[in-house]
Amino acid sequence: MSLSIKRLAGETLVYGASTMVGRLLNWLLMPFYIRVILPEEYGVIVNIYGLISVLLVLFTYGLETGFFRFARDGEEASVYSSSLKMLAYSSSLLFLLSLLFSRSFSLFFYEGNHQSAIILTGIIVASDSFLALPFARLRLQSASLRFGLIKLSGIGLNISLNLFFLLFLPYLFSKGLLLSLFDFYNQISGVFWILLSNALSSVFQLLFFLKDLVFLRGPVQWPLIKNMLRYSWPVLLVGLSGMLTQNVDKIWMPKLIKDNGFRELAVYGANFKIGVLMSLFTQSFRFAFEPYFFKNREKGKNAYALVMEYFVFFGLLIFMGVILFQDVVNVLLTPEYLRGNIVIPLILMALFFYGIYFNLSLWYKLSDKTIYGAYFGVFGMVITIALNFILVPRIGFMGAAIALTAGYGTMMLISYYFGQKFYPIAYPIGRIFLHFLVAGVLVLAGSLLSIKLFYLELVFKSFLIISFLFYIWYIHFKYLSPNAHD
Repeated sequence: MSLSIKRLAGETLVYGASTMVGRLLNWLLMPFYIRVILPEEYGVIVNIYGLISVLLVLFTYGLETGFFRFARDGEEASVYSSSLKMLAYSSSLLFLLSLLFSRSFSLFFYEGNHQSAIILTGIIVASDSFLALPFARLRLQSASLRFGLIKLSGIGLNISLNLFFLLFLPYLFSKGLLLSLFDFYNQISGVFWILLSNALSSVFQLLFFLKDLVFLRGPVQWPLIKNMLRYSWPVLLVGLSGMLTQNVDKIWMPKLIKDNGFRELAVYGANFKIGVLMSLFTQSFRFAFEPYFFKNREKGKNAYALVMEYFVFFGLLIFMGVILFQDVVNVLLTPEYLRGNIVIPLILMALFFYGIYFNLSLWYKLSDKTIYGAYFGVFGMVITIALNFILVPRIGFMGAAIALTAGYGTMMLISYYFGQKFYPIAYPIGRIFLHFLVAGVLVLAGSLLSIKLFYLELVFKSFLIISFLFYIWYIHFKYLSPNAHD
């Protein structure tokens, strides 16, 4: 293995590990939150973080990707300086808007409550949008270790502050300590403390880049910025449509459900988090697959079809594991959240469809037809938004899960259709359908067969998982092994 490949592998490991560990740690905050704050407050948190996800894409407006493209031409300092100034302007504008319109926003969404939380949201988005470029520059400079340490230190501080504000302070009050602060603390919702923890951790990460403030001197090179924005707008469109597809339900559900909207969103959001286990798998896959298919074009289309089949295997394995061992997974939830279990299969399948869509997307990347990615993203977004507004007022959060599944499923199908026209790959569609069928039959068997003894039920469901693993082994040696047809 060459030195450059070893270096790339090491950097990929650091970036991937820091990102995935961060996602996992943030994921584990859900069981903590639903035990220390009211469901209505957790619903507000789900709502605000859905909005934050969209705003982060909007207020970085693709400049991160533009920076990678234009810094290659030997003008890294000038590109970085102009881009950083633009993000500083837009982030400052966002913070100012959060101050000016916090009251109006709180009246529209939260009946006049959580005004300070809206300002904290502005701080979080402004800080994280600005930080996108310094982190991108670390990646360009191959400073993967520093990148990972800063990311994980921010996450660690966020979790520590959450524990301090929501667990340690109430414990001190219960022991009769710091009682002078009790009335003040008790008047503020858990929403404020959660967002304050995040805002402080975001500002903390800014301290690592204080020396970069020197790049804010001097004027913006507007011709350069115009070229960068012209290059980056499709990236913005793809990112924005993707975030709206995944978060429109969390943003609008409280308005679409008239009674107890935030409580319903809390139940949906907590169970959605369990479904995100599939997203952790697909994200890990992306770290490995994206560089693989660009570096191994010479291996041909058969290799891409093989990768797809293995992706389907392991995605279905995760789906089976979560559904069959739902009772075990439910230890993460409290009793009032269990009624939302009904959405977990749909959320898992929706995110699985999105993973398959990403796998399929290599055709427009390899054939330089990336505009199709924007078309598919916008089409999926329109379907998801439309179905949310149609279904959620009628059937509640189940409508949101159906909408997401339909949106991602449609994107998957149309990407396959156009991919076969422009860059045909002989995916084994018949076998893939068989894999879904086998997994579905095993899940159905585990769901319909009632075993009163809990441990005996676990043994039976473990047997079903092992059966699927044997099925994978059989398919591997019969169809996928290089010597299968010798």
